[in-house]
Amino acid sequence: MIKTRTIQALLATVVSLFLLTESTAQSVNDYRSVNSGNWTTLSVWQVYNGTSWGAATNYPGQAAGTNDVSIEGGNSVTISSNVPNPFNSLTIGDGTGATDELLVGGTSSFNTLQFTIANGGFASWTSNVSLSFPAGAAVIIESGGSLDTSNPCSAAKRIIIGSTIYSTCNGGAGADYSFTQLNNAGGSLNVSPSSNGPICEGTLLNLFANVAGLGSSSASFIWSATGPGSYTFSSTLENPTVSSLIAGTYTYTLEATNGSVSHSNSVVVIVGSSPNAPTSTSSQTICSTAAIPTLTASVNSGETVDWYDAASGGVLLLSGNTSYTPASVGSYYAEARNTSSPCVSSTRTAIILLSRSCKVMINRHLNFKVKNN
Repeated sequence: MIKTRTIQALLATVVSLFLLTESTAQSVNDYRSVNSGNWTTLSVWQVYNGTSWGAATNYPGQAAGTNDVSIEGGNSVTISSNVPNPFNSLTIGDGTGATDELLVGGTSSFNTLQFTIANGGFASWTSNVSLSFPAGAAVIIESGGSLDTSNPCSAAKRIIIGSTIYSTCNGGAGADYSFTQLNNAGGSLNVSPSSNGPICEGTLLNLFANVAGLGSSSASFIWSATGPGSYTFSSTLENPTVSSLIAGTYTYTLEATNGSVSHSNSVVVIVGSSPNAPTSTSSQTICSTAAIPTLTASVNSGETVDWYDAASGGVLLLSGNTSYTPASVGSYYAEARNTSSPCVSSTRTAIILLSRSCKVMINRHLNFKVKNN
């Protein structure tokens, strides 16, 4: 039980650090707003070059290769045109307190599949026009973000997904939903698939759709996947379980559909192999008056060692180190662990440290110690 809890704690820490890194990391060709103005005005934007932010030479989506775009810093950006090239996502709001705005001033379109109004974000129509997204796009409204529903709330203020008038401010014009319904439900149908990965070979993989938004309760699902060799997978369950996976990296893609609206997203899963037990020098005996030596164990690349006080279960003495200096003599056990997954060796390597009293033999020319048998 103790061993299981220890592994779970280590995995939780890894996952938490991974999520923190993912939420704060920037990627090449990310854009952020630094001024208010029109979407097509270059001085509104900075772009990330992989090392630092700098002045933009194109507006987001003007050229191919735009990644994630964010309207932040209390800025208001007006869109009144069709953005020609696709980009990964658009997020309005940085949650810092000041309102970040997208103002729809003319008939416009974004070629992105993820439009998120985050905490502190606000989208408002200043004209009776449409804002369009491609088929399969998701409009996600997080807590603290919203679509403007103030008067005049016209059916001419529209969100179009694919060829469907998905939402209008007042729900008229044959729209599926009103802006108020979108605000209350957290946006349109969307999925954020996740898993219990990383996992080890022979462990069941649990996939989770994490479906949300309008129509989520009656959505249908199609899972597909790619992986090592010719691996394929399909399921229509919302949260399927997968078995018999070999070591490697897998990409599971989920498409959720309700009526004419669908949304797809993917999750990457690492399946690790269980390492062999560490190798180490044999047990050793020291004089009772000698200093306690450091124990060492060797593992393969991509692996580390956790030290325990028992051959199974027991207390974790030191994590993630190929060397361990105990406080006293005794039996210690080295377990190998894969650093990219929670996989551990099926057995531990025992290192027994013994002590014996030693006699000191003295003559006029030299001193030496003799162990008592």
